Amino acid sequence: MTTLSMATQGSSASIAPAEAARLVREGRASIVDVREPDEHRREHVAGASLHPSSSFSISGFPAASAGRELLVMCRSGGRAGKVVQAMRAAGRGDVRLLEGGITGWASAGLPVERNMKVPLPMMRQVMITVGCMLLGLTVLAWQVSPWFLAAIGGVAAGLLFAGLTGICALATLLSRMPWNRAPTAKAPASCGVGGGCGCG
Repeated sequence: MTTLSMATQGSSASIAPAEAARLVREGRASIVDVREPDEHRREHVAGASLHPSSSFSISGFPAASAGRELLVMCRSGGRAGKVVQAMRAAGRGDVRLLEGGITGWASAGLPVERNMKVPLPMMRQVMITVGCMLLGLTVLAWQVSPWFLAAIGGVAAGLLFAGLTGICALATLLSRMPWNRAPTAKAPASCGVGGGCGCG
């Protein structure tokens, strides 16, 4: 699927947060969150149902109740836009993109339920860990020995492998850490390749 362009989707395929909130209050629409479970646990709109885009299928997407619409949200609109594009291409006119995702919803002053005790989404944990590794190895290569450049190359090769295969050894390792093993914080052993990167 290609990213849904705001310029081509048309007004009927998207809805602004304030209007979306009004339809939800009136019982004319419900929100479908297509982010990953770890993102949803940390921050979500009350009442939104979770259907991660990483496991999206047209046949498995929920049906809207009679006279209601499904408003699809992610973090900022990227993943939700792809889902909406696929659903509308399949003839589902009851599905619209919630513009700006949960970021736009919060920016509009609408309520968001947050639990800061839940670990960061796995993709962010991976990014922070890789950033620290690369920064540390760069300092070591500069101050101690240029041989540490080989380790930097190893980290880069690991990222390339994860991107090509969707298998992230670092995410698997992080998912086994104590903070990710709490009953309410089970994390997927994937760094988000294929739709769950948390980038949109």
